[in-house]
Amino acid sequence: MWRVMEIHKIIRVGRFPNCSTLAAEIEVTPKTIQRDISFMRDQLGLPLEYHAIKHGYFYTQEVHEFPMLQLSRHDLVALFLARHALEPLRGTRLERMLSESFSKIAEACPGEISIQWQELDDVFSVKAAGVLAADVTLFGDLLDAVRACREVSFDYRKLTSDKAERRTVRPHHVGQIEHGWYLIAFDPARGAMRTFALQRISNLTMLKTKFTREAGFNARDHLGGGFGVWSYAGDQRQSYEVHIRFEGYAARVVAERQWHPTQAIRKVKPDGSVIEFQADLSGLEEITRWVLSWGSKARVLGPTELVERVAREVEGMRVKNHPARH
Repeated sequence: MWRVMEIHKIIRVGRFPNCSTLAAEIEVTPKTIQRDISFMRDQLGLPLEYHAIKHGYFYTQEVHEFPMLQLSRHDLVALFLARHALEPLRGTRLERMLSESFSKIAEACPGEISIQWQELDDVFSVKAAGVLAADVTLFGDLLDAVRACREVSFDYRKLTSDKAERRTVRPHHVGQIEHGWYLIAFDPARGAMRTFALQRISNLTMLKTKFTREAGFNARDHLGGGFGVWSYAGDQRQSYEVHIRFEGYAARVVAERQWHPTQAIRKVKPDGSVIEFQADLSGLEEITRWVLSWGSKARVLGPTELVERVAREVEGMRVKNHPARH
């Protein structure tokens, strides 16, 4: 909106600016200016035209008052929900920037539309589960690296390792997955995309080396084969048709949510007290933990590899938690 106001001021005084001159003055790209011009003309209804002889934009009639955003009460509720969706980013500069923007948009509404944030805070909330305080700077630096396509180097300690190792990667995406924040990056040393938990990254350095994003990369597709944050590539990637039977409260909770894009749920009993869950996965690490989390309410029907994994974990728990015999 600041750019739009600047463009409006320049056009209104009759300077006949074009996308290139506006881009140079406002310090953005001509494509950005073109999008702003389209927004002013199509969304705000300003009488903008391009003068073929003077090679610039002008108003075909006098514009006395700049149109403010016409937001309804429903629009404001949507803004409120978006504001709460930023809870996982609390403490980061991105959260501060977007929160300020939401407030400005709300203040720009016409007088007959009003709503207090507190009014909705009393009836709606989102449980915060996001970036730890120690990760705030790291989070911002990684976002900058992703946007600038700059390689980064950091120390990373895997869950199965006692010490960290230095990694140099090409960051493609930072996202929240199952209440945790992760970096998805191409690792040249391994020749594949890898996923890194922010809380296990330390001593980050942004390098001067620029890179070109992997063609066709999509974070959703990258994670699609797993059952959470794990992704599988190369020799790790297999195909498993998972079948799990749930009963009681577990059956109802599982049936109420989308756990995986490929999932299918079949009612074994008409009342939904027993169901069968099916999904096509590329690995079994996370689905094993998921099954264990339901305790006796879950029974793995297949594949055999998953049945054996769960059985080993249950036996290991039994041994470790069995009272010492004298």
